[in-house]
Amino acid sequence: MKKNFKALMLCFAATALLAACGGGKDSGTEASKGTNTLDRPFVYVAQQVVGSIDPAKVIDETEIIAAVNLYDPLFYPDTANGKMDPVPHLASEYEVSEDGLVYTVKLRDDVTFHSGNPFTADDVVYTMQRMLAIGQGNSWLWNNVLDAENVKKIDDYTVEFTLNNAYAPFISSMTQLFIVDSKLLEENTTGDDYGQAYLENNEAGSGPYTLSKWDRESQIDYKAYEDYWKGWKDNQYKDVQMKIITEEATVKTLLVSGQADMVHQWLNVSAYKEFESNDKLVVQKDPSAKLQHIPMNMQKAPTDDENVRKAIAAAFDYDSANKDILGDSTQAVGPVPIVVTGNNPDVTVFKQDLEQAKEYLAASKYAGQDISVDFMIMGENPEQRQFGQLVSDNLSKIGIKVNIVNATWPQITEAATSAEKTPNLTLISDSLKYPHVDSHTYGIYHPSTQGSFRTMSWYDDEETTNILDEARKEIDIDKQLELYKKAQEIITAKAPSIYVANPTHNIAYANYVDGYTFVGLMGYDIAFYNLSMK
Repeated sequence: MKKNFKALMLCFAATALLAACGGGKDSGTEASKGTNTLDRPFVYVAQQVVGSIDPAKVIDETEIIAAVNLYDPLFYPDTANGKMDPVPHLASEYEVSEDGLVYTVKLRDDVTFHSGNPFTADDVVYTMQRMLAIGQGNSWLWNNVLDAENVKKIDDYTVEFTLNNAYAPFISSMTQLFIVDSKLLEENTTGDDYGQAYLENNEAGSGPYTLSKWDRESQIDYKAYEDYWKGWKDNQYKDVQMKIITEEATVKTLLVSGQADMVHQWLNVSAYKEFESNDKLVVQKDPSAKLQHIPMNMQKAPTDDENVRKAIAAAFDYDSANKDILGDSTQAVGPVPIVVTGNNPDVTVFKQDLEQAKEYLAASKYAGQDISVDFMIMGENPEQRQFGQLVSDNLSKIGIKVNIVNATWPQITEAATSAEKTPNLTLISDSLKYPHVDSHTYGIYHPSTQGSFRTMSWYDDEETTNILDEARKEIDIDKQLELYKKAQEIITAKAPSIYVANPTHNIAYANYVDGYTFVGLMGYDIAFYNLSMK
């Protein structure tokens, strides 16, 4: 059965900051002569350090922002129509066999990499084989689904993927396959590293921007690739700086003073309320496809006991978290955001009930003992500090002591690499990784995905694993969604997390910025190519 996607539609000193940003109000926010754009780089501020720009390794928000701007995937979210459904990007169309095993993908023939090398099927084959060989980042999307030798070039602009079994989210997963310049990387390979050393400091993409500068702890500079296959308009931002600023007060100052043009989604809700009162700024609010939760390490005492986890979940004050800290957000209904097709509205949902919490604790194997848990948060983030205080206060009411562990994001991701290093509780915000219910079920609770910040509950249940495996293989959409819903029922009944919220997505930018569209798929919101000067 042939499917054409057109039919498918599935802080520094003020003077230092001023110099670094190229000027303040007088120079930074004025249009340069002859074009309707800035006369300095467009400045986007994030708080999370970029750990890698290698597209085989990217996994969190700022890393995927880098990938989206430097590279092109085969399929892209349907941003033109305000949807997350994948539509062609470097691909033009595809065919899938009746048994759901063979995908034949046609490619564009008008794309070049930043090196000048033409984009062909060789690059797609190399990219997927490289991803599978390195085995990091989002490679788990294709674990046990696709073998390297089953990715084949048919001709210069056709690639065939033969899957081991039918895989429901295969096309959706292609939004996370960022294509690399195979010829360039083969020229810069050391041993059998697939160019990993080279991509520590360089890029090999075909995306709208080239890498101009990267200071790991502080800044990435992007410069427009003038031969980008989608072309450029005069009012688009061709020079962009992504600054990493950890201090929230400094982030706010940069935006309000006109030294930054857009700031990220992770500020305290009170910051966006302040921005709303400034007529030079825009605060955009959208329902998110994000899960705010507190995974509980199921392999470490005392949260290895299901009744302890249920006690903690029942003691948590969801109303205060959603109204006072997150600002009128919606309580999560299990791990799958409620805006995602396949969310099960009938899963186990906890509300604060201290008496019930005490009953759960009394039924645990730790009843009568002094119980304490470690709770890891990003200590520099005011919102996370509020969560630390809330959890401490809540659990103290049922006799559990909370030890707050202040950490940076790199320390959290390192802690996630083993059950031994992972604390009892960690505050995690997990955006949708690809437009499918599989992202927040298999991606968080299948044992093959363990070792990242997404899997800090270390959930491992044979029944759940079998159902998720079956769901991925099911071709019939209705049957497929029923399996994913069944998995959600089993997962939530075991209380592997405090499912806090599907938070409202807030982002703030200067009122002269045009073209921002909320996508919901992690990292894709900050595609600088879509932004322009009004």
